[in-house]
Amino acid sequence: MERFDRLPELEEELSKLLERTTHELSRLPNPPSSEPVGDMMRLINTFVRSIERLVDGVPDEDGLIQALRGPHTEFKKAIRKTAPDFRPLTPPTSSEIPTIPSPPRFLVDEDTEWQDQPIDDSGAIYVDEVMRKAYA
Repeated sequence: MERFDRLPELEEELSKLLERTTHELSRLPNPPSSEPVGDMMRLINTFVRSIERLVDGVPDEDGLIQALRGPHTEFKKAIRKTAPDFRPLTPPTSSEIPTIPSPPRFLVDEDTEWQDQPIDDSGAIYVDEVMRKAYA
């Protein structure tokens, strides 16, 4: 009789052990794949698709591209302002009105902002002067 009295306790302990073992087995990694190259290609493709989705952006103001457009434009303008003011001609005399050359035809399709060119000659660097100093 005494052996049968402990039966519910043993069943409960066995149930707990079985549950714990099942939980520990579920935490084990999957067995090695029979097609490791295919698995790696799937992982890489999933990664590439998620990056493409981030880069392409979403069609609202919270998208990555939309959020970066303003800072990109400001950065581009700041970089362009650091460019030297090279002029292809000799410096004008005091009686001449300085002229700003028109944009070259080969840059028509480029995203250049020629209206940001300086109007005065204070920072101009003339190519003729550079050549003269180089050969002096």
